[in-house]
Amino acid sequence: MEYRLQIASDVIRDGLGVELIDATHRVCAEVFRCDADNTLKISLFAEDLPFVQVEHLLLIARKELARYEDGTPLPPAIALPG
Repeated sequence: MEYRLQIASDVIRDGLGVELIDATHRVCAEVFRCDADNTLKISLFAEDLPFVQVEHLLLIARKELARYEDGTPLPPAIALPG
């Protein structure tokens, strides 16, 4: 199945999200940056998503959602041991 990403602003939730969209135009997953409380969350709305698509979503979200509205940077990535 083909997937694409889109960036969407949400004034009701006060933030910005990067969404993983499938070929039927359904939102399958989202990384959402809430500017009201400076949180970053992921939601999965479909089962059995390909790992590489979710990984791509996370990498793009870290880049595109770089700072909260007040200028605070996102939390740093966790360093892998070794």
